This record gives sequence, structure tokens and C-alpha cells, in this order.
Amino acid sequence: MAKVIEANDPHAAWATMNVRTITNIFLYGLLVGVVTFAAYLLLERFVFEPILCRESAALARCDSREAIASGTAIVLASMLGLILLVRERVYRPILAIIGVAASLWGLFALVASLPVILAAVVSVILFGVAYVLFSWLVQPTSLAISVITVVVAATLARLAMG
Repeated sequence: MAKVIEANDPHAAWATMNVRTITNIFLYGLLVGVVTFAAYLLLERFVFEPILCRESAALARCDSREAIASGTAIVLASMLGLILLVRERVYRPILAIIGVAASLWGLFALVASLPVILAAVVSVILFGVAYVLFSWLVQPTSLAISVITVVVAATLARLAMG
């Protein structure tokens, strides 16, 4: 009896994500965005402000509390994002998470001047879009191509954010 072997086209690597997968990844990105924004607010107001702004002589440290809270929130929420991308069976999820974290690292400093609700909406939508983008960019079978596209996209995002 002959075996039927199905061959996959290695050049069609970006065509592996269907609409359902993209929608799930977008929803996971939204969820991670909500968790990141909530963690940022909680860490900034209840952890780093009391610790760094306790003394009047520590005003230089107090100015950096938003940046520290932002970085901590992104790192903590990225762990949740990694679990969700692994659950969705995204190819190279850690590379996608690194790309998202690198591209959105200064996001909360950028949206700090907006009202809280608008800042939350902008942040959550940007996380959803970033998760879809970087999950799609890591799909090629070549690791070199994946790394280069993630680095280029993260660099462009960082340049766009200033």
C-alpha cells in the first residue's frame, strides 16, 4: 500500500494563520493590554510612588517611577502573553513577545498626557495590533528572516514613538 505524503510549501509560511487564529491572537493582545495597563497603574500608584517618593530629598528617583512601573508591567504581562501565544500554537512565541515588548516599551510615557480612559483604550488596541503583527512576522520557516523582520519592525515602532 502506498503512503500519501503531503508536502508543505516553505515559501507559503506566512499563509499559515487563518482568520480565527488572527482573531484569537488579537483578543489575547487586548487581554494582555488590559492587564499591562492595570498593572502599570497599580504598580505606579501603590508600589513605586510610596517607595520612591517617600522622602523630599528623593525627587530625582520619584521622577523615574513611571518608567520603572511601565517596564515592570510590560515584563510581567509578557509572561501572560507568552502563555497565551503558546496556547494558540504560535510559531516562535518568545520572539513575538520580545518584539512586542521592545516596540511598546515607552508606550505609557507617550499616553501619560491623555485622560486615563483614552490612554487605556489606546494602549489596549496597540497591544492587540502588536500581538497580531509580531505573531505574523515570526511565521517564516527561516529563523534569520524572522529575527530580521522582528528587529526591523520593533525599530520602526520605537522610532515612531520617539
